[in-house]
Amino acid sequence: MTSKRSNFLFAGLLLLTMMFATACGGGAAAPSPADGAAPAETEGGEAAAPEASGEEAVTIRLWTHQNDAFNEGYQALADAYMAQNPNVTIALETFDYDTYIQTLQTALPAGTESDVLQMFGSWVCSYAEGGNLAAVPDSVISKADAEAAIFPAQIGGYLCNDVLYGVPQEFNIEYGATLVNTAAAAEAGIDDITSGWATWDEFIADGKALAQSQDGVLTRAGYNFTGSDGLSATFYSLILQNGGQYLTDDGFTVNTPEGRAALELMKRMVDEGLVDPVLYNDEANWVGDSFFDGSSAMGLVGPWVVPEYGGDYPEVIEVTQYVPLPSAGEDKLVAASGWGLAVSENSPAQDVAWDFVKFAALDPANAVNFNLASGTLPALVANASGTSADELVAEFPHFGPFLEVMPNAEYEGAFPDRDLVWYEITYPRILNFLQGNATLEETLETIEREVNETLN
Repeated sequence: MTSKRSNFLFAGLLLLTMMFATACGGGAAAPSPADGAAPAETEGGEAAAPEASGEEAVTIRLWTHQNDAFNEGYQALADAYMAQNPNVTIALETFDYDTYIQTLQTALPAGTESDVLQMFGSWVCSYAEGGNLAAVPDSVISKADAEAAIFPAQIGGYLCNDVLYGVPQEFNIEYGATLVNTAAAAEAGIDDITSGWATWDEFIADGKALAQSQDGVLTRAGYNFTGSDGLSATFYSLILQNGGQYLTDDGFTVNTPEGRAALELMKRMVDEGLVDPVLYNDEANWVGDSFFDGSSAMGLVGPWVVPEYGGDYPEVIEVTQYVPLPSAGEDKLVAASGWGLAVSENSPAQDVAWDFVKFAALDPANAVNFNLASGTLPALVANASGTSADELVAEFPHFGPFLEVMPNAEYEGAFPDRDLVWYEITYPRILNFLQGNATLEETLETIEREVNETLN
């Protein structure tokens, strides 16, 4: 996942040697005395037994990327599990985002990885196909039960050749609702903006009213959707809404009437002055930055952005709401498969590792506690309604609109390299088109050809 979201998840790139200083060694083992200390002794001078229960002591190593909220959630889960299983020690080891990617790429082939691995959904199948990940045992959850318990858009990334290789913990979503500055809307005379829009015509009218220019230069975007995540998610969601499919048994296809309709709507928003894609993109006035600094009145970005910016912009948070976007037809959208947990095929303690994954990700109470700690939407269907949903919305009011649209989301699809498709093909080609540097036909033909080349 090499998006703007990723950039907030790491503090800096460490040297590979530093990486192995914290990550060397693989598999679970009985814990050894720390820092060379002698084993604890009883009053009689005999070494104390590892556990009163008599069960063999086991240490499970858990690798995650460095994110304070996520890691607090994982530590709480580990503490709760260890309290119930006193013979088990769960050692949490974290890495900044870039280093974590490198660690996985080097440690998994070498067999030096931890027992339990935090995975982003789009990574899972590449490691599973390399023989590095263990399939989820039926004793943890069957494939059929998992498909019933977990949202399709999230479990999709963990299913590889119809086999389940992990359990997602969050619902990753970048489309379906837009940030709205309600104070800017009120100033523009739009008093009912939070009630949403029945059509794209209504939406574009409000976006035009919110846009501001000076001397012919856009100074405030009415709707900033030209970040890489938002642009790609918009394109593929609109294809689905128009009744199309971009991934079929015959390959990848977007040079279709549905693909044309998607690009035409996106270009219309540019032509009618909602955003200038030359001034607003990943490199300048990125949607998160520009919404919170006031240079965008509406912005398309996932709910993760609110806690990232909220502390620095409390006055903006007070007037910010997510409002569901209209549909071009069918109520469908695409979503990436989010963060979750997998188990190493090399772990000598797979039973314990999977038991922890089941405890952390499949028990609804534990799963929602992780979502509350990490500020993430739930992957479990059960936690998207009822008391759990009420808890989440009470803590994160901006979750409300997303909980409504999550059931409409479909998995983006199993690409050999999803990030290549999203960020190096789809985003730059569509941005180039919106900037006026390519025709619609050229854009669709290029995207289709370049993505199909990655599938061969």
